[in-house]
Amino acid sequence: MVEASLGSFEILSPAKLNLYFDVIGKREDGYHEIVGLFQTISMFDRMWVTFTKEGIIIESNVYIENNIIEMTYSVFKKTTGKDFGVKVKLEKRIPIGAGLGGGSSNAGAFLRFLGRYFDIPEDELLFIAKNVGSDVPFFLYGGTAIVRGRGDIVEPLKTIEGYSVDVAFPGFSISTASMYDLLKEEDWKKGMGDPYELYEAFLKRDIPRIKELSYNVFQNLVFQRYPDVKETYELLRSRDPIVTMVTGTGSSVFALFEGDIGTYRFTGGEGYGS
Repeated sequence: MVEASLGSFEILSPAKLNLYFDVIGKREDGYHEIVGLFQTISMFDRMWVTFTKEGIIIESNVYIENNIIEMTYSVFKKTTGKDFGVKVKLEKRIPIGAGLGGGSSNAGAFLRFLGRYFDIPEDELLFIAKNVGSDVPFFLYGGTAIVRGRGDIVEPLKTIEGYSVDVAFPGFSISTASMYDLLKEEDWKKGMGDPYELYEAFLKRDIPRIKELSYNVFQNLVFQRYPDVKETYELLRSRDPIVTMVTGTGSSVFALFEGDIGTYRFTGGEGYGS
């Protein structure tokens, strides 16, 4: 966080990619059990936070229904007992419903800021994050991480360096819930290897292995339901990247390159408390 002006703090909220994303089962609570290799990139939303006497006011350049920042504020106050108000000005640059984690990133970045400001222990922040949303715990850390469970079990790793991506958004959102509804049991556990093997391949610059192991369980389902995403994929693939893949449940597609060929670089995690 950066103090942008007296009493106002600027927060960056990064997008993420799923370099590996598989579903390995369904839990008793109804959620799917996932395993993935997640990576933040240098595509950011920005937030400016100012403390007030009470309540929360959110101003944004786009309309957001059921704003997750408001939910984060409510859960944080209820859990910690802190009494404060806040005004948040949100500048959205990450497309909504695009598989880039924009909403969860906003929540995670805002929660990390509040945790540092009020000196809240990491385990309490993680508890709040899990209650706000499935991907929010990852965004408490950012960078590179293995993610399991329903997205709430996060193992931060040394940041992958030396790669960049281009990201294409086809201009429409895809509902995460609708894609999970399409997933059948025979679609589970189809990824080659595991995310740890892919992570090692990235560190070793083993390009053939990266091509072999990169995987998204939702990609073919997205292509079947949304032909425009497949067209976007083919356009990116024509640039001869290492990998071209749908991120999350779509709709965005990314092309992976070595070095700085792509528009966005991999970013390191801030890590709670750093």
